[in-house]
Amino acid sequence: MTETNQCSTQDLEFILTGFAGLHNIQHWLSIPFFLMFLVSLLGNLMVLFIITTEQSLHEPMYYFITVLSTVDLFIAITLLPQLLAVLSFGSQTLSANACMVHIFCLYFAVVMESSVLALMAFDRYIAVCNPLRYSSIITSTFILWGVLAVALRAFCLILPLPLLLKSLPYHNKNIINNVYFEYIAVFSESCTVSSWKDIYLYLIFSLAVVPDTIIIFFSYYMIGSVTLKLRTKEARMKAFSTFSSHAIVLTCFYITGPLSLVLSLVNNDMPAYLRALFSVLYISVPPTLNPLIYGIKTKEIFRLILKDLKKCKIVWFNK
Repeated sequence: MTETNQCSTQDLEFILTGFAGLHNIQHWLSIPFFLMFLVSLLGNLMVLFIITTEQSLHEPMYYFITVLSTVDLFIAITLLPQLLAVLSFGSQTLSANACMVHIFCLYFAVVMESSVLALMAFDRYIAVCNPLRYSSIITSTFILWGVLAVALRAFCLILPLPLLLKSLPYHNKNIINNVYFEYIAVFSESCTVSSWKDIYLYLIFSLAVVPDTIIIFFSYYMIGSVTLKLRTKEARMKAFSTFSSHAIVLTCFYITGPLSLVLSLVNNDMPAYLRALFSVLYISVPPTLNPLIYGIKTKEIFRLILKDLKKCKIVWFNK
């Protein structure tokens, strides 16, 4: 066996090649992903700017949107530049340490997104189902400790992931047929056969995704029940408008997520590039759609966006 194929835990290189089977045409995919990056970057920055500068939006619901936009912005900055480099310029080589940092940042942010969505669902549940106690339950202290708690949970769940991967022996050069360092793809390049690859994913799923899903399902079930019992159409529409944008965001996140996980774990005749593409879309689509959804569906934010755009138009034409 040559030196480059020897198994080791030192001087490792991980090479991102892009989508297997699409190497000749994948540079064209950089165009839609570049547009997604621009929308995610500018959209989340705009939402953050509007909420932080507008005093009327300094309320719990908008604080949660601020946290979600911050997580989405972090995902976009972590994932999409590397993705665009691979699609535009070909294979990218990174050291083992850079690979592990990349894995930790992405999966930490994904778990954080799931947790923040659960907090937002609980916030809407209290607002609709127990409005008289809303101000006493959803306080600034609750928001602060809630965000700190889910961040600590995400950190504790995801930190072992790169540590486990780093401890395994690999070939000196490892080919990853993807545009980012997906956990399963990196694990598959190791020189050992271990059931920990699936076990730890199921552990994260059980401790993070399942509790979040239960909270979200219960919250929106109760919201729906209360909304349908309201006597007037105006009251039902008002209650529905308070959580409709959250429901759309949740649908995007919780449809692509389980689908990408199933495709990663199940061996079938599906082309490898489709599985890789689904795994990328699961991480990249929510940061792109979330600011659009909240900017359009949340009337207060949409009104302020239009107001700022009109100001920019006036300044531009008065030059």
